Amino acid sequence: MAIRISEVKSSRLSDDRKEVIVGGSGKYIGDVELKIARECVDDFIDALVSARSTLGSTLAVAVPGAGSAMVPKRNARSGGNQNEVRFEVPKTFAVTADTEGRGLVLLILNHRLENQEGYALSPDAAKQVAEGLTKSADALLADRDSQ
Repeated sequence: MAIRISEVKSSRLSDDRKEVIVGGSGKYIGDVELKIARECVDDFIDALVSARSTLGSTLAVAVPGAGSAMVPKRNARSGGNQNEVRFEVPKTFAVTADTEGRGLVLLILNHRLENQEGYALSPDAAKQVAEGLTKSADALLADRDSQ
């Protein structure tokens, strides 16, 4: 039997540290807690990330000491045009390995500022981003130096 979760309210580690407990609610079921066994957490996250990529939405990850557990994602599109993307130059950023054992690399833009946002990347994706950033920066620097 499938249940529909319409709101995620919290997440925490069980007292015995063997389960991750995700609290939420649904229209017909009220408040509910999902208990995910520690050994299944990575598979659960992988399934959600895979589903998210199909939906085109974003992932919010709890970062210890970074405020609330779930950060709503602002619409990155400019107006209603599907071909436009709004860009913002961050004032600060932080990159760190996830300390909760999920095997993710965390990129936090405007780190410790009111408008901070984060992205969770697999190690392979993080390497691809780093490589792309380095190649683009090198090309811009070479172009600037040739002028």
